[in-house]
Amino acid sequence: MGVAVLTGRCVECDADLPGGSGRGRPRRYCSRRCQARAYRRRRDHGPTATPRRDHGPPGTSRRVPDLPAPSGGDPRDRLVGLAVELADSGGLDAVSMRVLGQRAAMPVHTLYRHVRNRGDLLAAMAERITAARMPGDAPGCDDPRQQLERLARDEWTMYRRHPWLLVVLATDRPPTGPAVLAMVDRFVAAFTSAGYDAAEAFRSYLVLSGYIQGMALLIRRDPTDTTYPAWWSATRVRLERTGRTQRRPWLVAAGQSSPDTALDTWFQFGLRRLLDGLLSGPAR
Repeated sequence: MGVAVLTGRCVECDADLPGGSGRGRPRRYCSRRCQARAYRRRRDHGPTATPRRDHGPPGTSRRVPDLPAPSGGDPRDRLVGLAVELADSGGLDAVSMRVLGQRAAMPVHTLYRHVRNRGDLLAAMAERITAARMPGDAPGCDDPRQQLERLARDEWTMYRRHPWLLVVLATDRPPTGPAVLAMVDRFVAAFTSAGYDAAEAFRSYLVLSGYIQGMALLIRRDPTDTTYPAWWSATRVRLERTGRTQRRPWLVAAGQSSPDTALDTWFQFGLRRLLDGLLSGPAR
């Protein structure tokens, strides 16, 4: 059996490259994930954009931070908690079974004793965040509008603190753990108390959820992307220099603040007006 020979460093994450067959073009990336990341960076920021790397001892450079592996407690719970930390630090791209095994100091094959696959891991991560960030009904809060405003803000806060969560929940096949279903239950119950029947209440929830998740698309997915502020500043200057802000007062107003700082104001503005329409009276 042959032994893999290291042939260089990955141009994206600076990890060691495994040896190849010696035929064809020299290998440049250590994995398909790094190759896809490099493609997205060139697409979004131009061919001269440089990769973001974590510099450390030779052979240990990775894009995700060196987080300590949790100890004690249920192994699955510890793995889910560590995966959440990795996603919060580097986005979902940072969460792989290989990296999780390294950070947990466990062989990769043993991870599958506790999580069936990466999909099961992501669902468990969503369940943990939802259970922690979506509390039950506030005591004495009987007004449906107040309930819906609070629930919407709670969900928005989840995406603000964990931008990767949107990718897991905003799909036609979302996870259906107890905490995720309980979140939907609360929205539907609030609409039901406003006079909607079960079917109308669920449709109203879909409208409101679509707004929350649609606005959450504007949240930066990669919290370590240091090139975004520079891109936004350069784009605003270019629009002004090329005259594209002329006769577009809305563009001038939008350019006065960064989406990162204005998002909460934009979200609250739309939420109030959406609830005005949804609670104006059940459709008959």
